[in-house]
Amino acid sequence: MRSEMDSMSENQVWTLVEPPEGIKPIGCKWVFKKKTDMDGNVQTYMGRLVAKVAAFHDYEIWQMDVKTAFLNGKLEEDVYMTQPEGFVTPENVGKANPGEGHWIVVKNILKYLRRTKDVFLVYGGEEELRIKGYTDASFQTDKDDSRSQSGFVFCLNGGAVSWKSSKQDTVADSTTEAEYIAASEAAKEAVWIKKFITELGVIPSIADAVDLYCDNNGAIAQAKEPRSHQRSKHILRHFHLIREIIDRGDVEICKVHTDDNIADPLTKPLAQQKHDRHTESLGIRYVGDWS
Repeated sequence: MRSEMDSMSENQVWTLVEPPEGIKPIGCKWVFKKKTDMDGNVQTYMGRLVAKVAAFHDYEIWQMDVKTAFLNGKLEEDVYMTQPEGFVTPENVGKANPGEGHWIVVKNILKYLRRTKDVFLVYGGEEELRIKGYTDASFQTDKDDSRSQSGFVFCLNGGAVSWKSSKQDTVADSTTEAEYIAASEAAKEAVWIKKFITELGVIPSIADAVDLYCDNNGAIAQAKEPRSHQRSKHILRHFHLIREIIDRGDVEICKVHTDDNIADPLTKPLAQQKHDRHTESLGIRYVGDWS
């Protein structure tokens, strides 16, 4: 990283300026790579600083490795990019987009970790062992590339057994589409869980459809009645696998009120009271509450 920054400085790749009024600088990111010899031993650690232009405009990316690539082409347009974190010069700290807001986020994470250091995932208390799944999405939460955030969680005997929070691979153009994509990913996870538990032979209820709870009526309707929804035609084909999964009886998609969707914390920040209520539903307990 230092070598890359020194090279850019030496070749005057950029000029540090105040962003003009009305201009929102694009972000940047580091891309890392290891070069190895024929025996797999690492010879060189490489770091490249790139602007998030391709991701923002959803361009198709063709990648090649060219050292000091900025010497091989001339940029005619003015491109305003934020300074990379960790390399902000002290005299120009005010010109960088990353800054106080990022430190606040880091401190909040550390506070949360300290507050939850005595928290455990606890199972038990249910008479019938039955898998329940919850799916949710937060629409276009990534400000850089407008991608939405998916989340799902599956619970058994009062506690979470499988969960995931991830940014979606494509840009959804509506809340319903984001929720539908999230539900499709959750349905595939439900199929895997159903197969795994069936092979264990210890939970008779797994022979029934796995209940998958979603709080978006549009996404539920698209999954159950695809013929009546023309807007779903542009959604990538592999997301429609949920329809086949439902048709063959592996999953039953059900409506849940937004306030009762315990996958919500996996998609966005929540008020502490609501966050704590959902984590308790996931089987997360403080040691003093059950010891």
